[in-house]
Amino acid sequence: MTPAQQQVLFDNTARVMGDAPEVIKRRHIANCTKCDPACGAGVAKALGV
Repeated sequence: MTPAQQQVLFDNTARVMGDAPEVIKRRHIANCTKCDPACGAGVAKALGV
């Protein structure tokens, strides 16, 4: 994916998970990080965690 496409993915993830408990957000970040550390970091930043 291009950097712009990745940012859209991160932003969409943050929007959808906005009301989720923090423990769920952290678990999702951990799963994303296992797949790709850069993806996990992007999701964490978008979620503000």
